[in-house]
Amino acid sequence: MKYHHEKMKEINRTLSDFWKMTYKGNDIDTIEIKSDVEKSATNARIRSYNYRIVLKTHDNTELDMRGRCSAGQKVLSSIIIRLSLAETFCAHCGILALDEPTTNLDLENIEGLANALIDIIESRKR
Repeated sequence: MKYHHEKMKEINRTLSDFWKMTYKGNDIDTIEIKSDVEKSATNARIRSYNYRIVLKTHDNTELDMRGRCSAGQKVLSSIIIRLSLAETFCAHCGILALDEPTTNLDLENIEGLANALIDIIESRKR
């Protein structure tokens, strides 16, 4: 449980940084992965996690992403979540493959994603 909690904090910290670097809209401050724990009815030691993505506004209001965001926001969040997972779990990985990452993004967010990827690549070079 402690490992899971620490890794979720690390993922969400990276996710927030990447979102703020990339997203150019002014309606969503950041996104976060929430995990709800369900304990087994037959064995108290067995747990399962249900994950959901929440949008956080500038006044810290949390809204479930499902049904509340545009196609571009979904695409961008999907890429940023994958980047955050890779950042957390893949040490010294030199490969990043993206398949049509700018589909459904407006020009401003395409530029934001490109600049964020440049920053990530530059930081990896060091």
